[in-house]
Amino acid sequence: MSRSGWLAIGAVVAALGGGAIGAPAGGAAFLVAIIAVGAAALARRLDPSEPASRRARVVLAFVVGGGAVLIRLSVAPSGPPSTNALPDGRGPWRATVETRSPDRDGQQVATLRIDLPSPTGSTATLLVASTLPRYPTIAPSQIVSVGGPLQPIPAGPYGDYLRRIGVEGTLRASSMAVTAALDGPGPALERLRQAAGDALAAAIPEPEAGLAAGIMIGLRDRVDRDLAADFTTAGASHVVAISGWNIAIVAATVAALAGRFGRRRRSIVLLVAIVAYVLFAGSSASVVRAAAMAGVVLLARETGRAGRATAALGWAVAILLVVEPALVGDAGFQLSTLATAGILAWTTGLDRRLRQLGGGRIPGWLAESLSVSLAAQAATLPVVLATFGRLSIVAPLVNLAIVPLVAPAMAAALLALAGGAIALLGGPPGIGTVAGLPAWGLLTALSTIVRIGAGVPFASLTLAPPIATAAAIAITVVPAAVVFGWRWRRRGPAPARQAVARSARVAAAPAAGRPTATAGAGGYRIAVASLALAVAALALVAAHRTDGTTRITVLDVGQGDSILVEGGGGGRMLIDGGPDPDRLLVELDRRLPPWDRRIDILILTHPHEDHVAGLPILLGRYQVGRIYETGMRGPGPGYGAFAKALGGAGGPPHATLSTGARISLDDIRFRVLWPDPGRVPREPPDAGRGINDVSIVLLGEVAGRRFLLTGDVEDDVDPLLAQRGLPPIDILKVAHHGSATASTPAFLDAVRPRVAIVSAGAGNPYGHPARSTIQRLAATGARVLRTDTEGSVAVAIAPDGTIEVDSSGARKVALEGTVRAWTPPADSLARPAALDRAVDPAAGRPPGPITVATARLPGSGPGVRFSCGIPSSG
Repeated sequence: MSRSGWLAIGAVVAALGGGAIGAPAGGAAFLVAIIAVGAAALARRLDPSEPASRRARVVLAFVVGGGAVLIRLSVAPSGPPSTNALPDGRGPWRATVETRSPDRDGQQVATLRIDLPSPTGSTATLLVASTLPRYPTIAPSQIVSVGGPLQPIPAGPYGDYLRRIGVEGTLRASSMAVTAALDGPGPALERLRQAAGDALAAAIPEPEAGLAAGIMIGLRDRVDRDLAADFTTAGASHVVAISGWNIAIVAATVAALAGRFGRRRRSIVLLVAIVAYVLFAGSSASVVRAAAMAGVVLLARETGRAGRATAALGWAVAILLVVEPALVGDAGFQLSTLATAGILAWTTGLDRRLRQLGGGRIPGWLAESLSVSLAAQAATLPVVLATFGRLSIVAPLVNLAIVPLVAPAMAAALLALAGGAIALLGGPPGIGTVAGLPAWGLLTALSTIVRIGAGVPFASLTLAPPIATAAAIAITVVPAAVVFGWRWRRRGPAPARQAVARSARVAAAPAAGRPTATAGAGGYRIAVASLALAVAALALVAAHRTDGTTRITVLDVGQGDSILVEGGGGGRMLIDGGPDPDRLLVELDRRLPPWDRRIDILILTHPHEDHVAGLPILLGRYQVGRIYETGMRGPGPGYGAFAKALGGAGGPPHATLSTGARISLDDIRFRVLWPDPGRVPREPPDAGRGINDVSIVLLGEVAGRRFLLTGDVEDDVDPLLAQRGLPPIDILKVAHHGSATASTPAFLDAVRPRVAIVSAGAGNPYGHPARSTIQRLAATGARVLRTDTEGSVAVAIAPDGTIEVDSSGARKVALEGTVRAWTPPADSLARPAALDRAVDPAAGRPPGPITVATARLPGSGPGVRFSCGIPSSG
């Protein structure tokens, strides 16, 4: 370790000791990790053969670094800004959008800087973590007007995090409007980034489009939340968070691809690549800091001055801490510093080892990318463990598998971006689709590996703060102590050590003139890759071929409704869009071929937000043939955005539906049973039942089977439908998410479904589906399935009328063995109390017949069984 390295360590020690941070766990692990990265160098500095003057200069550097930070702290204290008093009232507040986070449950999540007038006439600002309506869609640098009370920061780890980043309050907005956008280079660049994200979305299906936007341009708000959680569990979240690791991977890949250039030209290319990537990634303070650190090291290596990289890194750390000592407690600063130090200390050795293990068959760019990844992960592990309390057991294997895919995926995403931009500017839509297929394939492979890793039992361990801190220090100190002791025992004169190292390098190098590739190997590899791509394309096309089967899929979109109907000839109808457009797009893109974004018929059953909010963005992603609705305006922002999209020039034709209308989709015949003509007012009479009771009710028939889609009609409508005469049906989409005010006994006695599907969100605040409704459905003999427990539910009707039901969602539990019904005795005390509580914690007793089954949870492995009692209704 150079003297400037000890200068940086002195600055870190002083910043920690000066009370610059309030939570010392991450800072302590950071300090220990920095020292451990240079443990080998420390052993050398203590070698008696080293001149005393050199050892003295090391001590002096340590003292100077620490003294400079202490002087800075004595002049001006460092730390997060003091919290302003939160004003009373509900606004509206004028605010600037600072950052966007991934949407949550159909709502936007952002950090707002609110302008507050002060008594002196000046304007104060307040940084607020905000949850906002999903429409209108916002982006950083926009000025918005939001309504709602400002709340103090909550207690707990999340509150501690908000305080560390300078947030002074929270806001759950009830209303929002975009009033203006800032001018200048920064906002213009942000608009360019958002346009690039739109181009990627036009070329690549979801969730891979959001993943591409996160990796390439730092738009993390577009990354699917569930996929991001899988990346975190698998220890691969650095892929979607622009950091020193990403920048090092990009720079190392660019340097490897530019390997035939001279050092000077390669360094220029590398510098341009880093600057361009940082600008396109948003050039936030953390990204710029990470790029500066990673760039220092990589440029030093490329110019043949790797020995100066340590000095540059040490000076960078020391200067940053003198300017702002509180940075020592910032996790981003810690991770960037350690990742860069790890790359500097270990990448060359790891690269050499990988090439040796591969016998010269591992491409240089791949060996370098893997070594950069492993070095950065090893160096940052202590801080990740101490700060976040998370240890991913599968991270090493997952990262070894995905690192080779990152660079090709980014290159393919660049091609997709160009194709999507051409399509958005008026070019043929097929250009974007064709250009996006390679990126879609690579990103699908990457996300599949991550999902598999995250699905491994105990893939990630969460540790409490004391244990996590101790583990972080132990995982750093023990290996460092081993290396330190080994080097101390084998110490000798420096020239002798250098001669031994030179001999080892010569022995490990491949013999001169040894062929590294046979003639024609390049053509052979191209042929094999082309054959693999052709086979994959054929398999993809075959998986989406039409076979005459009708499929009705109740999509898992949360607390709302969205139903995809696919005809046997390839026709498609979408009924409602759920409350969350991001979740809707993921569910649709997962089932439909990426080259065919087409919806022939779109029906909005009624204008509540949990049915319409997913549709405005869908209209921009899919080609919709025709739209039907009730004719009633909706009161929410989702319907407003939907109506605005319909009112634009060149939009799809739309009309209203009422009782007696008929629609065809391939071999499916639909008949509209409700609402009657003249019963739908233009303005809703109220915000609840008055809107639900105008829902479009559809009766479909194909291959001798009937299915009924009931929207949200309640108990003053379905008895009327039963009086008019309803035939027995095979499949029922249960009305109003299974609420207690729908699916009356008279209605169910008339239709007596074989399969009943409830669309509801897990843990919703309305208690849907109601236990009474589930009991009524079960009493008819129907098989009841729920999206809140089983994910999306698909029903396939073959041309011969055979029905197959598949609940393929993430929460599916596969039941095996013979299922037998058991009706408990009337005396509830005759049953175990635990069973009663599991079935109905409120009533204290089961609601009736109980199904006892032997079940296997996915991933539990063969031979692992348990017995449980569950309501026979599902």
